[in-house]
Amino acid sequence: MRMTGIVLAAGKSRRLGRDKLSVIMPDGRSLAAWSLEAALNSELDQVVCVVKPEDSLAWLPLKWFDSATYAYHPTARLRIVVCADYAFGMANSLHSGVLSAMEYKPEGILMLLGDQPLLQAQDINLVTTALATHKLSDYVAATDGEGGKPPVAFRSHMFGPLLSLHGDEGARKIMRSANYSGVHVPLSETSFWDADTEPELERILNYVYESKQTD
Repeated sequence: MRMTGIVLAAGKSRRLGRDKLSVIMPDGRSLAAWSLEAALNSELDQVVCVVKPEDSLAWLPLKWFDSATYAYHPTARLRIVVCADYAFGMANSLHSGVLSAMEYKPEGILMLLGDQPLLQAQDINLVTTALATHKLSDYVAATDGEGGKPPVAFRSHMFGPLLSLHGDEGARKIMRSANYSGVHVPLSETSFWDADTEPELERILNYVYESKQTD
């Protein structure tokens, strides 16, 4: 099943109060690089990453920059898409990602957040495999036992409903609708940890430090 990933990385970081994408993780990579590379290391055919216009892309791994010009260069595997109107709501970032992904003519898309660094490539594969297996489902979402959450995969016939979202409406509105059916794939608790606040970021960093010490 041909799948394109969409990494939503155009958030305002209002609750954290600083750019969460560029937070340096214990291995020297940025927080957003962890999320992006999980997608790139998965079985997704392509990855679209949605950013805001003022994003310097300093968080992006160096291998995605031209060594001569130090400018990002798109490849067949990764495309960076700028969402000019990201400030008017999450739906706008989602629209930018879906429209760009549609150019690849995928059978489905998988959406994930740029600030969930503990999500693993195998987690993404579990969700996309479930979509391929459950052929009558409109979507497949990950879950921690409390409803569907990102990463979430949608079949191509769901592009229209996704593009009809407005303002701060996210994919959750579609998952809550009785008009569509989906299944949930359980993932580990840490897969869903994001960095919206300083305590949440500290929890992620502490977890990574402790994991490195026990390896």
